[in-house]
Amino acid sequence: MAAFGPFGRTARAAGGRRAARRLAVLVLAAGISAALPPAADGAARVPAEPKKDLKKEYAKLKKQADTLSKQYRGELVTLEEAKKAAERADSDAARADREYGEARASVARIASTTYMTGRLDVIPLVTSGDPSAALRDASVIEHISQDNGRRVQSLEALNAKAAQSHKTAQAKLDDVRKEIDDLEGQRARVKKLLAKYKPEVPKAPAGGGKPDGVSGTKSPIVGNSMTPRMRTVLLAIDGKFGPFPTIGCSRPGDPQDHGSGTACDFMESTGGKMPSASAKAHGDRVAQYVIDNASRLGIKYVIWRQRIYDMRGSGGWRQMEDRGSVTQNHYDHVHVSVL
Repeated sequence: MAAFGPFGRTARAAGGRRAARRLAVLVLAAGISAALPPAADGAARVPAEPKKDLKKEYAKLKKQADTLSKQYRGELVTLEEAKKAAERADSDAARADREYGEARASVARIASTTYMTGRLDVIPLVTSGDPSAALRDASVIEHISQDNGRRVQSLEALNAKAAQSHKTAQAKLDDVRKEIDDLEGQRARVKKLLAKYKPEVPKAPAGGGKPDGVSGTKSPIVGNSMTPRMRTVLLAIDGKFGPFPTIGCSRPGDPQDHGSGTACDFMESTGGKMPSASAKAHGDRVAQYVIDNASRLGIKYVIWRQRIYDMRGSGGWRQMEDRGSVTQNHYDHVHVSVL
């Protein structure tokens, strides 16, 4: 006679169900492990082609960039923006790596626990011996399967995101290298340009008082202190295209050209508003005048509508990174810097 368990089932039947249930769970665990994107070098990292040492590459390029900035009289805007973009991309890649590693470790832990114990530590299998137990066990296993499928899909998405982040970081680093190569290629021409236009600083009158500024303009001036070269450029632009809503020049404490008196902003609109169509066309003419007369006026670069034309590069407008606002992206003013 067959032996019965406490709920009327035979011990053989109950043992068979337990074995079948354990087998099903182990199959699920094996499925999870097989589906995990493999980790590179035994760590939770992106399984892509061997990655270059981006930080080492960046350090080398930054050293070159810093040297160029000194030699080319500072504020190489396109190069600085490329460097910042590369730094942000590298940070994004590192964060994506961490997210992927944490998620992979979590899924691997679940798979390991399932394999060792025959059950998931967060979803216990039903062990009741009532007649509907088989149906409930099937439902639980189906739920486990669906949940694990979602976990693996999420992991695959994080893995793809991390791989893309690394590609973006490498592309941004390549942009830095291209900027450096372009500037290096203009070395002989830039050397002559810098020799022609010696560095200047705003000078105060011999008896003391306000540093060099400008008078007799059509436009109001904010920060009326500048180098003699910037004053000449301002008078030329204002005389031909003024009046402007305002012209902003010196900004004490600014680490770049506005702080050294070698830059002015020729506003086409105020209050952070996008210029009208006619004001935009006016700004286009101002920017083109500056470019056409760059050699005569000692222009370093001009920025207008999120683009920069640097006289020390190989020429042409370059698109700039999005800085977040109309004013920061130079849509409402033409920025002019002199050597």
